Amino acid sequence: MRWPSRWRPVDGLIGSHGLSSFCLGLAMPYTSVYLAGQPGVGTAGVALFYGFSGGANLAVALLLSTGALKVGRIPLGIAGTLLWLAGYLTVPGVGSLPAVMAAGMAVGAGQGGFMAAIVPLVNALITAEERRRVFARRYAVLNATLAGGSLLAGLLTLVLPRSVIPYFFMANAVGILPLTAALWRVRRHMPGSSAGTEDDEDGPPLPVLRLWRAMAPVAVFQLTAALFVFSQFDATAPLVSTRLMGMPLFLVSLMIFVNVVVIVVCQRPVTRRLENRPESTGLRVAVGLWVASYVVAGLFALAPYGPRLAGLLLYAVLFGLGECAYSCSFHPWLISMVSERELTRAAAMANSMMGAGKFAGPSIGVALAASGSATVVWLGLAAGCTVLGSMSGLLTGRQMRQRPAPAAVKTR
Repeated sequence: MRWPSRWRPVDGLIGSHGLSSFCLGLAMPYTSVYLAGQPGVGTAGVALFYGFSGGANLAVALLLSTGALKVGRIPLGIAGTLLWLAGYLTVPGVGSLPAVMAAGMAVGAGQGGFMAAIVPLVNALITAEERRRVFARRYAVLNATLAGGSLLAGLLTLVLPRSVIPYFFMANAVGILPLTAALWRVRRHMPGSSAGTEDDEDGPPLPVLRLWRAMAPVAVFQLTAALFVFSQFDATAPLVSTRLMGMPLFLVSLMIFVNVVVIVVCQRPVTRRLENRPESTGLRVAVGLWVASYVVAGLFALAPYGPRLAGLLLYAVLFGLGECAYSCSFHPWLISMVSERELTRAAAMANSMMGAGKFAGPSIGVALAASGSATVVWLGLAAGCTVLGSMSGLLTGRQMRQRPAPAAVKTR
């Protein structure tokens, strides 16, 4: 991808977030394995860690979106990174279920805070004309660094003993500190409302019900993406490919590698193709590519071994192209739906949908896998993605008929 010719504050945010994502890649593959092996924790502790993490993330998102919690974007982002730091520093030494729950709550609340803050902060540092390119680049950086961290962790565990794993969690904790520093440094480049609380803008904030009504299409789409797309690639695809399609374990890593390569290589041309079209067009392209990827995987599941393997790799390619269309369209669409002052609340709501969908999504894939047929799984996911994606489109159309689009917000 082409990087900007001069370093700007937004590049510092994206770069430091990418470093944090790389460090998360070190820890993410081994979190459940490590916790399950800890005395006094076990598999029950794994469930509690992710359950309390998801619950805390959702709680922060609801407090922000309802206006019950009013914090400026930079303080919110910094507090989120510090909670993340505290949570992952706790993980190596957990030895009881209460400690696991506390670590999970800190991680989830931290993620809920800085993810709600980062989108409006990035938006405040760029112009409307470059919005789609910047958000697409951010998505590609986060995916590439996450995959790079996971790859490095895998290589290290091949040559080092299992005792290296706690250091991955420590690296993940400390790795967010550059993002903390970047958030602090950009404060002088922020408009007043982005640096402090949003209450210093003229006029009262939108009532909760009006905000939720305005954000309904965005929320439904994000829930669709989490339930039937991202959680399925992370959880269901490895399960189905190895257990129902007879693929070797290395194919899981190969699919992830292909997916990341597609995102990094194709992000710029896909963004260039879509940047002069409405964001809703990009999202329809994304849903179409995701549905096509499931249909391809489902049909090739009926084929012999060779075509089956090729079908899964083609699935990873189409899936990655869908992510390219999503990444340059979703957050610019979200930003266009509300005023500047409501962006933190809107981003928190979208983040809550992603968290809820990723929490519930794997159970859908597991339920479909109980049929014993890979084709049933893939086509079932395609149907679910189509239905919820269509609902989001209908809500958007209805909203546009009922009221004019909000005035564009001038950004710097």
